[in-house]
Amino acid sequence: MLRLVLAIVLALAVAAPANARDRGCDARSDAERSAPVAGRTQMVAAAHPLAAAAGCEVLSRGGSAADAAVAAQMVLAVVEPQSSGLGGGTLITHYDRSHRRVRHYEGLASAPAHVTDGLRTPTDAEQAELGIEAFASEVAATGRAVGVPGTVRVLAQAHERDGRLPWRRLFDRAIGLAEHGFAMPPYLHEVMEETANGLPRCAYPDLRARYCDGDVPKPVGARIVNRELAQVLREVRDGGARAFYDPRGRIAPAIVARATAGPYKLETDAAGPAVIPSLMTVRDLAGYRAVARRALCRERLGRTVCTAPPPSFGGVTLLEALGLMERGGIADLAPLSPERVHLAIEASRLANMDRRQHVGDPDYGPVPVRGLLDEAYLDERFRLFSPDRAVHPVEPGMPAASGEDRTSHVSIVDRRGDAVSMTTTVNSNFGAQLEARGIVLNNAQENFTRLDSISPGAEVNEMEPGKRPRSSMAPSLALDRHGRLRLVVGAAGGSAIPDYVAQTFLGVTVDGLDPQAAIAQGHWSGQEIASNCGGAVGPPSELERDSDAAALLPALQQRAHPCPRLSELRSGLTAVEVRRHGRLLGAADPRRDGAAVGN
Repeated sequence: MLRLVLAIVLALAVAAPANARDRGCDARSDAERSAPVAGRTQMVAAAHPLAAAAGCEVLSRGGSAADAAVAAQMVLAVVEPQSSGLGGGTLITHYDRSHRRVRHYEGLASAPAHVTDGLRTPTDAEQAELGIEAFASEVAATGRAVGVPGTVRVLAQAHERDGRLPWRRLFDRAIGLAEHGFAMPPYLHEVMEETANGLPRCAYPDLRARYCDGDVPKPVGARIVNRELAQVLREVRDGGARAFYDPRGRIAPAIVARATAGPYKLETDAAGPAVIPSLMTVRDLAGYRAVARRALCRERLGRTVCTAPPPSFGGVTLLEALGLMERGGIADLAPLSPERVHLAIEASRLANMDRRQHVGDPDYGPVPVRGLLDEAYLDERFRLFSPDRAVHPVEPGMPAASGEDRTSHVSIVDRRGDAVSMTTTVNSNFGAQLEARGIVLNNAQENFTRLDSISPGAEVNEMEPGKRPRSSMAPSLALDRHGRLRLVVGAAGGSAIPDYVAQTFLGVTVDGLDPQAAIAQGHWSGQEIASNCGGAVGPPSELERDSDAAALLPALQQRAHPCPRLSELRSGLTAVEVRRHGRLLGAADPRRDGAAVGN
C-alpha cells in the first residue's frame, strides 16, 4: 500500500502542468479505495490517477465527455504504455443525454492489405529464403503481429461528432508528462518484471532503454521520460489524426519502419528476441477508417444495457450471459453464493462457446447477433442449465442467421449528463514489445484465430486483408426505463472482460452495492478455453485467487465443473454510477493503479 501511495504522490508531483487539484479535480491517493468517489457534476474514472485528473480538468473547462476521453487517452499513452496508446485500438460507447441516444465508435486495429493465411505462415519469398514451414511461436512479440492502429482515428471521429473544446486544447497534460516525466507506477513495474514469450521484458531493446536500469526494471517511483512521444503528441495536437496517418508525414513511416525492421531471426536466445517483420505499409495507415456502428442494446434485469457490437465479442457475450442469468433468477440469489456463481459461470461458458463459433468482423460476413440474443434462442440455451451439475461438454448453439487483455478502460460523465465508456488496448502487455518514436505498437493480429487453434470459429475470425480481429472489449452503459443513464462501466482483463462487466452490473443494479464495492468483489469467469477440460475442449470455471470468491471452489467441484481452478483474474474495471438527483459515484479497480476523480 505504501508503494502505491508513494507512486501516486510522486506522479502528481512531477507533472509539468498545474495539478488537477488547482481546478477542483482531486486525484485521491487512497490506496485502499474502499469507498467510491462522490461528485455532483462530473466524474472520470481511469486506470491511472493522472489520466483521470486530465479528463476532469477538461470537463472543468467546459469540455464534453468525448473531449475528456481524448485527454485521458493521451495521458494513458504516456503513463500506462503497457495497456493502451496511440499504437493500439479503441472502442467508444457514447451516451447523448439531450436525445437519450447511444452511439458506438469502433477503432480496432486491422490487418494490413498484405497478409498470409495465418500469422505464423511465411510468405512464399520467406519460405524460399528461410526454408521453414511455419514461423516460431514467438511471433506475438514481433512486427508481424502489429495491426494497423485505430485509436487516433476513432478518437478524432468521436471528438468531431461529440466534442466541444478544440482538439489542440486536449493534449497539454500528456505532453507535459511525456516531456518532464512521471513516476514509475506499481502496476507498470510489475508488468516490467514479467516475461514476454519466455524473455525478460528488459531483454527487448525498445523497452529496456526506457523502463530498465540495465537488466532490471526501474524501481517504483523512478522518473520515466518519453520525449519522443511528447513530440508525436505535439504533431497530433497540431495536425489532428491526419498527422498520424499521413504516409508523407513523420509518424506513419516511423511505425512501418519499426514494424518491418529485420533481419529475420526466428528463435529467441541470449542474443535477443525473435524478429519477424510486418507486411504493413504506409498505405495501410493512410487507408484506415474508424467505423460508426449501431450500439448493441437489450433489456436485461430491469435496465437497458448498451454495449459494443461485433467485431467485439465482448458485448454479445455480456448480453447473452446476462439473458441466461436472468432466466435462472440470478436477482434472487445472494452475491458470491455457490448458487449464483454456479449460474453465472454456466451462463458465461455457454456464451463463450457461442461467441467463439459465430462472432467475427461483420464487414467480412454475417454475424448472427439477433439470433444469439433472440429470446427463443436464449430459452433453448437455458434449458441446458442444471442447478446441481455443470454442462459438459459445452457445444456452440445454432442461432438463426441475421444480418447484423492487457487493456485499459475509462468511464466518464460530464456536467451535461453525456457519458463515454471507452475501452482501449495494445492487446498484450506492451503489445509487440516494440516502440516507434515512443509509441508502443500493438500485437492485435494475435486475436485472429490460429489455424491450429483448439477454439471453435476459425473461419469466422480467420485473418484476411483489412479485417479486424474480434475483441473481448465491452464498453457499456445501463439506462433506466425512461432512457436515463444509470451506469457507465467497462474493464480491462483479456477474455474475461464481459464477465467482469456483468459482475459489476449485477452488483450495482441488482444488489444495490456502490460501484467500488461491486468492483472489489472476487471475480468468476467462464471465458477461457482449455484443450483438455474434463476430457474435452471447453471453458474452465475460474475463481479469483486470494479473494472472497476462492472459497467457492469446492462448491464448483461438487457441481461437477469439469476443470474448476483458481486464477489471477486481474481486471481493470472502472465505473460511474448515476444516482438520484444526478449524484455521481466513481470507482476504479483496486487491483491496478486506477482512480476516480470528480467534483
